Amino acid sequence: MRTMQRVCTAFVAAVAVLAMASPAGAQSFQGGMRGSVKDAQGVIPGVTITLVNEATNVSRDTMSNQSGEYSFPALDNGIYTVKATVQGFKTFERQGIRVGTQQFITLDITLEVGTVAETITVTADAPLIETSNASHAEVIDSKTIEMLPTIGRNVFLMAVTVPTVQSSGDTHWNRMQDQTGASAISLGGGGVRSNNYLLDGFAVTDLANRSSTNPSGEMLEDVRVQVHTYDAEMGRTGGGVLNSTAKSGSNTFRGSGFFQHRPNALIGPLFFNQIRHIENSPQFWRSFGGGFGGPVLRGKTFFWAAGEGYRDGLSQNDNMHVPTAAMRNGDFSGLTDSQGRQIVIYDPLTTDAAGIRQP
Repeated sequence: MRTMQRVCTAFVAAVAVLAMASPAGAQSFQGGMRGSVKDAQGVIPGVTITLVNEATNVSRDTMSNQSGEYSFPALDNGIYTVKATVQGFKTFERQGIRVGTQQFITLDITLEVGTVAETITVTADAPLIETSNASHAEVIDSKTIEMLPTIGRNVFLMAVTVPTVQSSGDTHWNRMQDQTGASAISLGGGGVRSNNYLLDGFAVTDLANRSSTNPSGEMLEDVRVQVHTYDAEMGRTGGGVLNSTAKSGSNTFRGSGFFQHRPNALIGPLFFNQIRHIENSPQFWRSFGGGFGGPVLRGKTFFWAAGEGYRDGLSQNDNMHVPTAAMRNGDFSGLTDSQGRQIVIYDPLTTDAAGIRQP
C-alpha cells in the first residue's frame, strides 16, 4: 500500500513539474528571409511570395501584410528562388539566393505594372547584405571546406582564414578522438577557451569550452564563424561562436570522396635525430572518407551519410631508467643522481638516540 502511495506521489510531482516548466529558447542554425514589396507608388499588400529550394524543389508561400512586408523564418541552409505575384503586376523572380547558417537575408521586391503572365527575372542583382541581425560573421561554405587544405581536415581550424582568428593549439591533436587540443583558437581577441561550438543548433562544447567533436568536412554544408558581435541567442561565450550545419540530400544523387597519404619516404629528417646521426623511425599518415546522399521520396524526403577514418604511425621518444643487477638484489649503494653524485639511502630502523642513521 505504501509503495503504491509513493508511486502515485512521484507521478503527481512529475506532472506538476512538467506543468510549471516553461519552454526554453534554443540556439538556432537556421536562417531566414524577409523584406517588403512595393512599386513606384508605395508598398503593396496581399502579394503572394513563393520561396523554392532549388535543390529539393520544396516550396513555401506567404503573403505581404498591410505594410507590404513578408517573412520566411526557419529556412534550412540552401539556395533558393523567390517569386512574387499579384494581379495587375508583372511576376517578379530572383534565382540563386544563398541562405547560409543563421543568415537572415533582407530582400526588398519592386514590382512593375503589367500582367501576371509577364515575368521580370533578376539574375545579376547586387549581392545581398545581411542587415537583419547583429551578427558579424563570415561563412566557410562547403566548397571551401572541400578544397582548402588543412591539417587533419579539421573544419574548425579553417576559421583561421577569417580576420582576427588565431590558432594556438597543437595541430597534431586533430583526430576524431583527440581534436580538442586543436580547437584552441582565439576569435576577435577572445580567450582560446571562451568559444562556443554548435552543430545544427546543438552545443558540442565541453566543460573546458573546447569542441567535443570534430565533424567531418564531408557532412557539413558550412560553418558560420561569428566574431566580435552576435545575437543574444548565441550567449554562453566571451569569445566567438562557430555554428555549423550538416548537409542534406537533394533530388539528385551525389557524392564525394577523398584520400590523403603522407608516406614515410617523403618525410624529412627530424632535427634531433639528424644532429645525432640517428635514422628516422618509420611514420606515416593516411586519411580517407566520403559522403553520399539523394532523395528517398523526391521533393519530400532526403538523406545524406558521411564518414571518414585514418591510419597513423608515429614514433615518440622518452628517457627511461631501469634497475641494475645490484638493485634487483636489494643493493642501492651505487644509486646516483643526474650529475653522477651518489645518493645514500638510509635504513630508518638503524637510527640511534643521537640521530645517527646507517646506510
